[in-house]
Amino acid sequence: MKKRWLILAAEIGIEAEAATQIWRSLVTAYGENGRFYHTLNHIEHALNVAEQLQDVAVNFTAVQLALWFHDVVYDPRRSDNEAESAAYAERVLRPLGVSDALLAKVRELILATKSHEATTQNPDVWVMLDADLAILSAPPVQYDAYARAIRQEYSFVPEEQYVVGRTAVLQTFLARSPFYFTEWMRERGDTAVYANLGRELTRLK
Repeated sequence: MKKRWLILAAEIGIEAEAATQIWRSLVTAYGENGRFYHTLNHIEHALNVAEQLQDVAVNFTAVQLALWFHDVVYDPRRSDNEAESAAYAERVLRPLGVSDALLAKVRELILATKSHEATTQNPDVWVMLDADLAILSAPPVQYDAYARAIRQEYSFVPEEQYVVGRTAVLQTFLARSPFYFTEWMRERGDTAVYANLGRELTRLK
C-alpha cells in the first residue's frame, strides 16, 4: 500500500519525502483505536475495485485521491466525517502544489460518500461510490465480518438502538434498484448485495 500511495503522489507532483510523511499520517489515522472496518484494508479493497472501473472514470486520479482520504477522519459519534476528511485532504495537499481544480474534484467525491447517492451524472462519483460500497456484494463470510466490524465501531450504542438505526440503513439500501451505478458492478454485485443485506436484516430482527 505504501508503494501504491507513493506512485500516486509522484504522479501529482508530490516529492517523495512529503509523500512519505503523508503516508505515515494516513497509517496513523486509519490505525486509530476504535476502527474495525474503516481501516487501510477498506481503502485497499476500494482501490482494487476502482481499478476495475478505471475506464468508466473521467478523472481517475481524483477518484484515487478521494478514496485514500475519504475516511481519514472517522468518528461514528459525528455526522461531519466526510466534510472533515475532505478538509483534511485539502489541508495536506494544497501546500504541496496540488491544484485547486483537482482538490475540488476530490472534495466532491468524498462528500458524495455521505449519502452514497449520485446526484449528478458524474462517472467519477459512480466509480467512487461503487468502490466504497463494494464490500456489500462480498461473499457471505466476508460480508458478515464487515457487519460485525461495523457493530464494533458502534459498540457505544445500546443494542436496541443500534438495531433500529442499522435496520433503517439496510432498508434504504434495499430500496435502491439497481444498487450499483456502474454496469460492471451491477452485473457482478447487485444480486449479492440484496442477499447480504436481506440476511443481515433478518438477523437483526
